[in-house]
Amino acid sequence: MLSLHFNKEIFINALKANKNMVTYMSTTVALLVTLIIHGLIQGNLKPEYFLYAFIVSIAFYIWAVVDQKHRQQKHINSTE
Repeated sequence: MLSLHFNKEIFINALKANKNMVTYMSTTVALLVTLIIHGLIQGNLKPEYFLYAFIVSIAFYIWAVVDQKHRQQKHINSTE
């Protein structure tokens, strides 16, 4: 039987350090698992779908990082 060891402290520290990265990585994994399940049920699983899902996840992550930096800069400018 395969045993998976999950260290909660490492996950919690990563979540505190970079919330966007953890959120989008878990969303990417969930999306890929959903694609696998859907492909197994429908029978038309194509590798391109995984590439598209990964590209979209990266795009949303970049969008969130840029948005967060823009909001921080706007907040700094408004307090001056």
